Amino acid sequence: MSTDADAALARFALLEGFFRRREEAGKFYCADCLVLQLRQRGSPAFSLGSIRAAVDDAFERPGALHLKPSGLCEVCKKPRRSIGAPGQDRKSAAGHEP
Repeated sequence: MSTDADAALARFALLEGFFRRREEAGKFYCADCLVLQLRQRGSPAFSLGSIRAAVDDAFERPGALHLKPSGLCEVCKKPRRSIGAPGQDRKSAAGHEP
């Protein structure tokens, strides 16, 4: 596997691990605040440059994450483009009607 592919997998693991945390369900972050959150709570093995690249990549290719074109960031509370994982209520509500 190439170095770029290894770096992409590492970045993917960093973001996926962060948003899998129960306390992050339903929260959305702007790019700047997500970088700060990942620096504070993420693995010290990732450099600031690799974290910023991971966040930039996630906004371009969100995969399982969800993008909001405009919404309040969980941290700065500013209306910005944000990314996050849907809350548990969406999963349980989908497909089940009373």
